[in-house]
Amino acid sequence: MKNKFIILLMLVISAGFSSCDEGLEEVNSNPNDPELVPTANIFASATKSYTDFSRDAFNSGRLTQVWLQYWGQTAYADEDRYLYRETSAQSIYQNTYLVATDFKAILDLNTNEETRDDAAASGDNDNQIAASRIMLSYMFYELTNFFGDVPYYSYGSDDPDFQALNVDNNLTPIFAPQEKIYADILKELRASADMINTSAPVFVSGDNIFNGDAAKWKKFANSLILRVANNLRGTDPATATSAINTAVQSGVMTSNADNAAQAYAAEDLNASPWWRAFVVSGRTDFAVAAPFINLLKGETGNFGLDPRLFEMAAPISASIGSITSNTYERSEDPADYEGAPYAFRNMNGLNFTSYSFTSSNVLKQDYSEVLMEYAEVQFILSEQNNWNQTNYVNGVRASMEKWGVADADIDAFVATLPPASQENVLNQKYIALYMQPNTAYAEYRKSGFPNILLLPGDTVTLPANQIEAQAPANRIESYTFVSGVNGVTDLPFRLRYPQILQTLNRENRAAAAADLANGDTLLSKLFWDVN
Repeated sequence: MKNKFIILLMLVISAGFSSCDEGLEEVNSNPNDPELVPTANIFASATKSYTDFSRDAFNSGRLTQVWLQYWGQTAYADEDRYLYRETSAQSIYQNTYLVATDFKAILDLNTNEETRDDAAASGDNDNQIAASRIMLSYMFYELTNFFGDVPYYSYGSDDPDFQALNVDNNLTPIFAPQEKIYADILKELRASADMINTSAPVFVSGDNIFNGDAAKWKKFANSLILRVANNLRGTDPATATSAINTAVQSGVMTSNADNAAQAYAAEDLNASPWWRAFVVSGRTDFAVAAPFINLLKGETGNFGLDPRLFEMAAPISASIGSITSNTYERSEDPADYEGAPYAFRNMNGLNFTSYSFTSSNVLKQDYSEVLMEYAEVQFILSEQNNWNQTNYVNGVRASMEKWGVADADIDAFVATLPPASQENVLNQKYIALYMQPNTAYAEYRKSGFPNILLLPGDTVTLPANQIEAQAPANRIESYTFVSGVNGVTDLPFRLRYPQILQTLNRENRAAAAADLANGDTLLSKLFWDVN
């Protein structure tokens, strides 16, 4: 109530000022300020803002990046053990809606008769609308996968359950059922793909994902349909199959040239989130986790040594400085790679030379944050086609090519791949989703794969170099993964709603929590999580 009062007070004050300044418009106007911000500028800012916060060291690094055991923390293991920070949940929730207002502004500017012509200076009106709808679908898909029911916005919809972003009329929107959100996202993506005019640019500038290429935006929309529909396989297989088949017919990604990725610049000011975390902020909080390294080394899983190991991680001898300057000596000896022990509560007893950090392929200023890639499309199609071998091989090959593995090494690895099966396809999909942990988190909840993760109650024996790295008086040779949250014996099923909602939107948040099987806890599964 207090927050609503403040907002209303601000509106009253601004109204008071506007009623007193008649005749002063010319005096107060700045002739150098444009009346409308170009929609291309809004779009560029919005896509960067979204990837900035969704892939940063707190909202990704201390959440799904460690939960999926791609990385582990080097100083402490609280988030590894599911004791995540409330600020991460709040940031994901609030910032998603803040960025969503930017995409809605683009929609409004391209549909309003008074501004439509001005917006057209940035690109084709319908294509701008379609691209903004695609990004809104992407964002709300990730948001609902974290929390479940959430306030939701849908372009042009009059559905009474979709009340988000209508701040002029509703400051306390209801939480739309996740089933309806999924159905509408599929509708939005289908409509967006069909709306795109591939003979006109989306944006003439400001598109740092596809550089205005409408054909690639269309493929992105169709490919996202595959991702969203695939999550419905266990609850609504007919809808999943129909949506996937239609998307494939309309045109999905066909090579790595179609990959959707937010580009960053080779400068600190506009560098990638991980460069800013490691270099600008000067922190070394994360290293590649042992379960992932062991899979790449062939010590777990069914694949043998994976040459992506040498592209995704750095040898234990590489310092952070040599990685950021890309001056470390590259090694193709798997013995030179060890993962950081996951959820190990004595990490301070180990030195940085006892485990591998991520490689220079990731830790660079202009690293592009991938939103979706061709390899994932192929793995989904393998599943859709009853674990098809060709799609499976295509996915592995595409992932290796994206990471820069030599052609001869790719051919050798693919020649030894075990046959396509649920386990093999989805474990390979997990490898390909390195640095895309939110998608891997949804996949794990849907399918239970990868099946190589360390789970609460599992015991780990440390490698010899990490035992020897510890001080003799405090030496630990093995440890057991202990969950930090009572009752959580697997990965958490969701995030709790941010506590701030108990003040800002108490009644609607309470209604949404009441619909969860185990209340607003990490133990409440989302509707599609039926494995």
